[in-house]
Amino acid sequence: MQAHDWAWLDARESVTLSELSRVCGLSAEELDELMDYGALVALQAAQPEPMFSAEFVPPLRTVAKLRMDFDLDLCAVAILLDHVLRIEALEREVQSLRAHLPGHEHKARRDGPRP
Repeated sequence: MQAHDWAWLDARESVTLSELSRVCGLSAEELDELMDYGALVALQAAQPEPMFSAEFVPPLRTVAKLRMDFDLDLCAVAILLDHVLRIEALEREVQSLRAHLPGHEHKARRDGPRP
């Protein structure tokens, strides 16, 4: 992760539609369509340009890459974005719950299939 990417991790930051388009690899029209589907919600839509929470940057980058890898249409991207956001929220909840367990040792997380 590059130094300028750290700014996107702060959900208190906001980005314009054109900035979001530039950093995520989706066109403004595609982002508009994701808004139409309800998958992407603007913080302020009444501005000359819609503003979004920076928390959308990492998941949008993920789904944009998956879109290219698997040649997905925007309807599938909207569904995928919803699932990625839900997974991230559930992971945060699990981390919070683990933090409240006394003497809990965090086991290393493995990605991929188990032997």
